[in-house]
Amino acid sequence: MPKQAKKTKTAVSTASEVAGPDMASIISLLEEHRVSSELAQREHRANISADFKAAFAVLEAKLNQTQTTVAEHGEQIDSLETNANLQDQRLRILEEKFAVLVDSNAKLAAKTADLEGRSRRNNIRIIGLPESIEGPRPTTFFSELLVELLANETLQSPPELDRAHRAPAARPQPGTRP
Repeated sequence: MPKQAKKTKTAVSTASEVAGPDMASIISLLEEHRVSSELAQREHRANISADFKAAFAVLEAKLNQTQTTVAEHGEQIDSLETNANLQDQRLRILEEKFAVLVDSNAKLAAKTADLEGRSRRNNIRIIGLPESIEGPRPTTFFSELLVELLANETLQSPPELDRAHRAPAARPQPGTRP
């Protein structure tokens, strides 16, 4: 049995001799990996930082553009509100003038109706004359007729007539009242 124990001891010592140089290389490999990992992490962090900075720069540019657009829209809205206020004032002035014109038009229409009514009151209606006695010039005939009927004392000269016409009725039958 002692031979076997010796064999095991030799195997352990050989393994430690073999493991010794390998352990140093593993440690050095681990150290290199750690250093390279830290470098990779630093590089990765730098890349991420650069990516974030680029993304933030793009977002900042878009934000600036949006702010500019909002400011322009605000100016346009202010301009539109100012113009709307001016138009509102103009509209009020026009409405006031319109009201005055409507009132004036109503007064003028009433005055015209009154004048037309008064001019109709100056009309003379002559009844009982035979048909077609006036001839081709009814205004001259009736002007001379008025001078004869009212005598020369009332009318110095024949009156000026605008028009003379028959009543707008059908001609009566011969021998009936005109």
